Amino acid sequence: MLTLADAKGYLRVDGDAEDGLIQNMVDASESYLKGAVSGYTTLYARDSAFSSTADAVRLAWIAEAYRNRDAMSDGRPNDRHLSYMLFSQITQLQNWVITP
Repeated sequence: MLTLADAKGYLRVDGDAEDGLIQNMVDASESYLKGAVSGYTTLYARDSAFSSTADAVRLAWIAEAYRNRDAMSDGRPNDRHLSYMLFSQITQLQNWVITP
C-alpha cells in the first residue's frame, strides 16, 4: 500500500506544507489505476509482483502530476499529460496475468 511518506520520499519533498496536495495525488493515482486496469483490486491483493509494479506506476503518475500540477485544472493528469513510459507501464498492468 502506497503511503504519503512513500510519495514524499519519491518526490524528495521535505516538510508538510504540501501534504494535502500529495495525499490527493496518492489517492487519485489509485483511483486512476482502478479505472484503467480491470480487476485491479484483486490483482493487487493476490500478486505481489503486480502490487510492486502498480506502486511503481503510481509513484511515476504522482511525479507527473506533481511536476505538471500548474497545467492541470483539476490537479490530476489527463491523458494529454501522461508520458509514453507511463502509458506503457499502465498497458503492462492492463495485460497482467496471474501465473500459477
